[in-house]
Amino acid sequence: MDELPSGFRKRTLATAMLTGKLGWSMAKRMVRGAKTDEQDVNRAVEKAEDLVAKLGGLKGLVMKAGQIASYMPSGLPPEAQKVLAKLQSASPPLAFESIAAVIEEQLGAAPDDLFDDFARAPFAAASIGQVHAARLRDDGGEVAVKVQYPGIEGLIKGDLKTVGLLVRMSTLGAAVDGGALHQELAARLVEECDYVREADNQALFAALLAKIDGAHVPAVVRSRSRARVLTTARSRAMRFDDFVARAPQDAKDRAGAIIFRTCWESLYRHCIYNADPHPGNYLFDLRGDVTFLDFGCVRRFDPAMIATWKATARAILGGDRAGFRRGFEALGFVGRARKFDWDAQWDAMQYVYRPLTEPDFRFTPEYVRGSFGPLMFDNPNRLRIAMPPEWLFLNRLQWGLNAVLAELRAHAPWGEMFRAVAYGPEAPA
Repeated sequence: MDELPSGFRKRTLATAMLTGKLGWSMAKRMVRGAKTDEQDVNRAVEKAEDLVAKLGGLKGLVMKAGQIASYMPSGLPPEAQKVLAKLQSASPPLAFESIAAVIEEQLGAAPDDLFDDFARAPFAAASIGQVHAARLRDDGGEVAVKVQYPGIEGLIKGDLKTVGLLVRMSTLGAAVDGGALHQELAARLVEECDYVREADNQALFAALLAKIDGAHVPAVVRSRSRARVLTTARSRAMRFDDFVARAPQDAKDRAGAIIFRTCWESLYRHCIYNADPHPGNYLFDLRGDVTFLDFGCVRRFDPAMIATWKATARAILGGDRAGFRRGFEALGFVGRARKFDWDAQWDAMQYVYRPLTEPDFRFTPEYVRGSFGPLMFDNPNRLRIAMPPEWLFLNRLQWGLNAVLAELRAHAPWGEMFRAVAYGPEAPA
């Protein structure tokens, strides 16, 4: 690609049509789930390839929606799901000349003057930038250089205006504040365009995750990083699909436990989390060690809110329905109290917390698909339940985490790891 699409027809209209189409088709697939009849696999693959080409070419917000679709369990044939997975790291790249211009503008010199062996073709291309392999001229160390697409921040802001209208329309008649959710979405996505902020996030998580055996975060190379260029040490570990195909189950279980523990320790202990859990942001070795990538979408939380959430979780684990109700209301989930069905909501939470209460629980795609009914489509409170803005990305994290663990078919002492932080103190990062 020589440049990113812009303008009303190429971008605004395309974003609106693709986002609406993608949301509707995902909803239908989630509802159908495992009950899907025999499908035309070739036709599904053809549609997935067409969608990847369109979303990957647009980059930005609409491609992020496609990434979510690529790893969520649904009624798609595995062959088509695998095609969508290309959106996690292999979308159409931008021409090297455009990337080199960004590096020179940001770092003051051409790539070949700053790095040795700077690869012209990227080894990963995502929604906001693409990643090139290089060597440091100083010491010859291998690095990954993430370069932001020129003009992508402005295009994302335009995409957000388009999607904001869709969000407000889709929440009409519900207790959800579409405007507040749109503001939260916009704040997080615009932050992702600041690579200095991402470098700070990555350094922080490197320190936090150093205490977790088997968790790794690549070091940031500050001298080769700016607002639109982020250089880090390069990991040669395996991508998610290769790991799933090659690793023994005990290594997958170990990897799942590391990802799970990292998530909940970040949230419940440090009041912070990395809200982009798609499989392209994990690398693995055959032991099950996990390297965590991409710290652009990071959110901090008020420790008081985390304490209330933990108290609500403890009430669910302890069978305390009154405590659950107090916590659920305090967290802001009850948008319309009249006729709120607390029995149905309690049953939904029992499903969500099954991995933490059921002995020897193993995550599966069927478990993840089964959550869509009680939490969304079949929940009698669906028009009464609210969505506090801070939970927009927490919901993405919850389903994303479960989807990754399901692909790993991971088994671990989930309840034990969860209780270790749910019953412990907060120590905000």
